[in-house]
Amino acid sequence: MRRAEAASPNGYEYGASDYKDQGPDAALALLTKNVEDLCNEQRRRQQQLDQPTEQASPTAGASPA
Repeated sequence: MRRAEAASPNGYEYGASDYKDQGPDAALALLTKNVEDLCNEQRRRQQQLDQPTEQASPTAGASPA
């Protein structure tokens, strides 16, 4: 499922994707879960970007000049 479909509030109205066989309450619960999952995924990706990358250490035994 594409991300836009996962979080589309119109998915229920149009009978699209995972919402087509759901009642209004179940569709809302599914939409809420999809949005929370997308937010968590974005948060994890942002944390990965914020972490400093590990750099290889200079040649062993070499003294800094």
